[in-house]
Amino acid sequence: MSSPRCFNFSLESQLKLFIIIFCIVFVGVVNSNSLCKDKKSCDEYESEGKDEERKLNIEDVESRVSRLERRLRAMEQPVWQIRGWPEDWEVCVEGPCKCRPETKSISCWRYGLFDIPAGQLVPQDIIKLDLGSNQLTALHRDTFRNLTELKDLDLSNNMIEHLPLNSFYSLYSITHLRFSKNLLRDLHQNLFLRMRYLEIVDLSSNKLQTLPEGLFVANTALLLLDISSNKISELPTDIFFNLKELEDLLLSKNQLSHLDKNIFKDLINLKCLKLEENHLRELQIGLFDSLGNLIELILRDNQIKVIPADLFINLEALATLDLSNNLISQLNKEAFTGLKALKELRLGKNHIKVLPKGIFLQTPALQQLVLYGNALEKLSDGDFQGLGNLTSLFLHSNRIRRLQSDVLKDTPFLKKLQLESNQLSYVPGRFLDSVPMIQQLRLSRNPWHCDCEVAYLAMWLRKINFWQSGAGAICLGPGTLGGKLVIELTFHQLCDGQWASMRGLAPRLPVELLTPSPPKSVQ
Repeated sequence: MSSPRCFNFSLESQLKLFIIIFCIVFVGVVNSNSLCKDKKSCDEYESEGKDEERKLNIEDVESRVSRLERRLRAMEQPVWQIRGWPEDWEVCVEGPCKCRPETKSISCWRYGLFDIPAGQLVPQDIIKLDLGSNQLTALHRDTFRNLTELKDLDLSNNMIEHLPLNSFYSLYSITHLRFSKNLLRDLHQNLFLRMRYLEIVDLSSNKLQTLPEGLFVANTALLLLDISSNKISELPTDIFFNLKELEDLLLSKNQLSHLDKNIFKDLINLKCLKLEENHLRELQIGLFDSLGNLIELILRDNQIKVIPADLFINLEALATLDLSNNLISQLNKEAFTGLKALKELRLGKNHIKVLPKGIFLQTPALQQLVLYGNALEKLSDGDFQGLGNLTSLFLHSNRIRRLQSDVLKDTPFLKKLQLESNQLSYVPGRFLDSVPMIQQLRLSRNPWHCDCEVAYLAMWLRKINFWQSGAGAICLGPGTLGGKLVIELTFHQLCDGQWASMRGLAPRLPVELLTPSPPKSVQ
């Protein structure tokens, strides 16, 4: 009697069969739930809670099926031939990709590839492989098998959705890894486990929603990590554990709303941290305490309302701080304590109404201060105290109506001043005398009231004789002076009493001082 026949399914066949069975069960469950709606015995499915639970179950099933499909596509991908023979580079140049034996590199960049070219021979001692800007959707787990000397791998700008767990098992010499502009949704926590020499990882512009704990635990040589332009809403607290060599961390354009105060504690050599275009609302005290070598911190385009005192106290090397386009309405006097090396501070597009006295005493090296697009109405003497090295001051698009005469006396090296798009009708005498080095001045889109109070500005502009357009200062009025350049008006035109009482525009000086007294009658 013959023994029963044994069926030996390949892994691919098993997975296909599993997906088919899974889908049949899934459809059956959905249909049975639909039928229950017509039966009184299934009234529980009518409740909102049950509907929501069923929706979540369906989404979970769909997600699982999607992952299985991605894995199946990876298994079905072709694999090119990898050899370690002396003549391999001579065979490699036959293509279809471009081989360079002198640099031990292969470039398949922009070859319009939908799959890995099975006819391409890849020498085992290859150092650089460029598969960028193609239409690859998946990779077989053996695509890079035995490429133990590969240092640079570029897979950017493809349509890859899944990276098999063992696909990088042989790449323990790799230093540069680029996956930007793909469709990756998730990563296995052990994906980079054998890559101990990894220095650059670019995962930007994918569809990642989270990162698994321990993803970079073995990559202690990392210098640059780019995870920008994904959909990450939360990060594990220890995701950057022991990355003490990391210099650039790019987390911009995600959906982060909260950061644990210990998340950056091991990044002692970090130079650049970019967190712009997230949903951050709060920055905890202590968040940046370990970042003593940080040079650039970008926090623009978030929802930050408050900068706590001493938040940046340990950032003694910081040169650039960008907090523009947030929801900051008030500044703490101690907000910038510790920023002794800061050269550029951007606070534009917030809701700041007042500058606390002495707020810039902790930033003596500041050269560029950006305050445009806020709600400032008045600038007083001493507002810029401590800014003896300031060269650029951007104050445009505020609501500034009043300036005190000596407000710029603490900025003697100022070269660029932007005051356009405010509510200024005049500037007080001596206002610009404190900035003899000024090279660029913008005064357009202000309601300049061209009476005697503007005479100081007109004479100052003519004396400097640098701007033919007079820094864009154009009279709103009064009378026929409306529309004229301030720089072109003479003292007589500005201070003649005939303009002092024009309708709708109050004079800047009392009428009796502008109007000459009538001659006494001769007896």
